[in-house]
Amino acid sequence: MRKYAYYYIAAILTRLNKRGYRGELEIGTKQLLKLMFLLFVISLLLLGCSNKHTNLEEVEGDGLTYSEYFKPYDRLDERENMTYYKPLPIDEIESSLQGQIKKTVNKIDSESLPFKVEEEKAYHVTSKNEDGTARNQIQLSYLSKSDYDRVDDFLIITVTEAEQTPLEENDISNEYDSVGNKLKKEILTEDIPIYQQVITTNSALVYSYYDYDETENRIATVATAANEMYAYYNGYIYHIGYLIDKEKNNEKMQEDMLQLTREYILGDSL
Repeated sequence: MRKYAYYYIAAILTRLNKRGYRGELEIGTKQLLKLMFLLFVISLLLLGCSNKHTNLEEVEGDGLTYSEYFKPYDRLDERENMTYYKPLPIDEIESSLQGQIKKTVNKIDSESLPFKVEEEKAYHVTSKNEDGTARNQIQLSYLSKSDYDRVDDFLIITVTEAEQTPLEENDISNEYDSVGNKLKKEILTEDIPIYQQVITTNSALVYSYYDYDETENRIATVATAANEMYAYYNGYIYHIGYLIDKEKNNEKMQEDMLQLTREYILGDSL
């Protein structure tokens, strides 16, 4: 749009030049007002084009988040040219995003989670390919914290743009992940799978998420362990991690969290 606006301005200036400098025609008051109004509208369009991330403040940051188990398939650990934005309350992030990814922000009733939610934040991170194409990633964090501000329990939903499914040519049918925890292939919808990793041993693959350091005003990545879910749907990779007391994470809880994830991903199409 910016390119066409420039062309339009150039055409108007050329017209003014022909009329004004050559003295062949005089511009009437109404015509002049119309041209001034058009220039004003175009300037507003140009301002809108230059401000792509409304209400988002760029900050320093480092690190990437991705699935440790599925990274050989989606290669999200290879992203470069990262840009980090200061997190916003979850109910404000949708209006601050541009493009289709804003449609992946769905509401979750925090009262339905198996822990008391004390912090809700939304993160936006972008990367750029070699050709300059941007890839968006959002993270919604629902955290429970201890008296010492340490994260105890959490649900974290990460959505990353991806043109193609990394699972199309990879029929993953393993029953365990690489450290021996349960890996279940479930159905998201119709013939689309969703994978569920459940911590069943004393070890786990690294799970990472973004966290904001207010003192340093920067985004960092936190490495921990989590029960995870992974799916591809309609152009996006969904990676979900949750952590609660191991005793609470029984079969019913696993099914409840899986259903909550389905509802989030599918939204109105469920």
